[in-house]
Parts: sequence; structure tokens; C-alpha cells
Amino acid sequence: MSRRPAPHHWAGAFVFVASLAITSSVPAHDLWVLAGQYRLEPFETTRIFVNSGDAFPESLSLLGEHRVTALALHTPSEKRSISEFRVEGKSLTFEITPAAPGSHVLALSTRARRVRLKAQDFSDYLDANGLDAISEMLLELGEEKQPAVERYAKWAKAVIDVGVLEEDEESPAWSKPVGHLLEIVPSVNPNAVAPGGPLTVRVVYDGEALVGASVMGGKAGGSGGEILTKTDGEGLVEVTISSAGRWFLRTIHMIRLDDDPEVRWESFWATLTFEVREPESASPAP
Repeated sequence: MSRRPAPHHWAGAFVFVASLAITSSVPAHDLWVLAGQYRLEPFETTRIFVNSGDAFPESLSLLGEHRVTALALHTPSEKRSISEFRVEGKSLTFEITPAAPGSHVLALSTRARRVRLKAQDFSDYLDANGLDAISEMLLELGEEKQPAVERYAKWAKAVIDVGVLEEDEESPAWSKPVGHLLEIVPSVNPNAVAPGGPLTVRVVYDGEALVGASVMGGKAGGSGGEILTKTDGEGLVEVTISSAGRWFLRTIHMIRLDDDPEVRWESFWATLTFEVREPESASPAP
């Protein structure tokens, strides 16, 4: 099967295809891994939520356990798989109790699904997600009025800090790709960014920097559109975290499948969540 990527200036899994569901609406919901607390002491427990929705961090639909193909906590020294969940409302949830000080990353992968879209719905979906290269390709191929069948899979990460972090921590978990087909990799610890400060991230697809990928994001309780930009020639983008609170970043990459008789498009979704705090007040001079 041949795959045609979007033009490289706009580029921007292992995909489990053994069990594909077909739906009939746009796969518009983002998928987030959310921590009850993003800063813990060693051996402190926090609850984790897997939410799917449009208004961060509210969950509008439940991700079925059968959709989860991999979930792991990446600690400073090892990777720990997680396989037990429970359902709370429209969230999958579980608890973690990290022991080692340092940065930790929770990483979730989902099973692929298929969606069948009317031509206008597909066009609106591309516009809403900054997938201009695919819109241009449809026009070039004369397919802008044809319905579309798309296969999609989603990946989600959250950065959690445990204990006192060493400034010279070697290869912290947040800085390393976890192996997702598409992922957002910070260049600094996102939890340590000061309100109003910059955060640089790299978007990686299949192990390579993704050039021109649309990166969107926002703050809990915000509009969800506080961040809208594109990666540069090295797959990097700098965004401003305007205020304290819980934030998410997201990106979508789509390719065309030329030789698949059933699916014409394949998309990959990735999110990253973290929490920025107000700086602690300085102690008064004695």
C-alpha cells in the first residue's frame, strides 16, 4: 500500500487495524490524559482521567476500554504499563503512586477507527484543524465534492512532576519521545514555565520532526483557541503560556492512502497536558 503524505511544507503509529469500527460523524473530539495533581511528593497518590471532548478538560464521551492499546507511566528510570481502569461518568480513570523523584510522563495510545464523512463535513473538519494541504490536495484531485472515508488513531500524554526536581536532571522523561507515531515533545519542562512565559515544543511524526504542523491549544476554562501556530523547518514551535492553570496542546497530521480500496485518508492525533502555577511569593526579608 502506498501512502501519500501532505506536501512537506504542510506536513502536519503504529496503527492497530485488526479491529476497526466505522462511525458516521467527524472524529472531532480531542483525547486528553489529565492528572488530578500535576505535582506530587514521592509515594503520593493522584487520580488520572482519560477524557474525550471539545471543551478542555470536560469529557463529552467515554473512551471504551477496548480502544486502549497501550498506557504507561514513564518514570525517570523505567516504563510501567497500566492495564486496570474504572469508569467514572464519561471518563476512564485510575490511580498512580509514583515513588521516584523527577519528571514522569503518562502516555496513552488508542486503537484506530474509521469514519465516513459527507464532502462538506470533511471540508469543514479540514478547515477547523488547519489541514490546508489536504484541502488543496482535494481540489487538485477534483475530489472536493466526494464523501471521504478516514481512519484515525489518537495518542495523549501528560507531564507530572514528583518531588524536588534537579535542575540538571539528565534526560528527564518530558524531554524524550515515548514512541508514539505522532507526539508533542517539550524542549523544557512545561510544568515549570512561568505564567506569561514561552514554551517550545517539537512535533514528531514517525521519529522525524514534522514541518508546518498546525499546533493548537488552550487553558482549562478558556476558549480553547488561545494557541494557534505552525511548526518551523525543524518541527519546533514556541507558544506563550499566558497565565497559570491547566493547559493542553494538540496537533493532527493526515496522509492519503492511494491503494487502500476502503480507506482514502489516515489521520493521527496527539495531545499534551500540563499545569503552570503562579510563582511562589518571595519570603519577606528578616
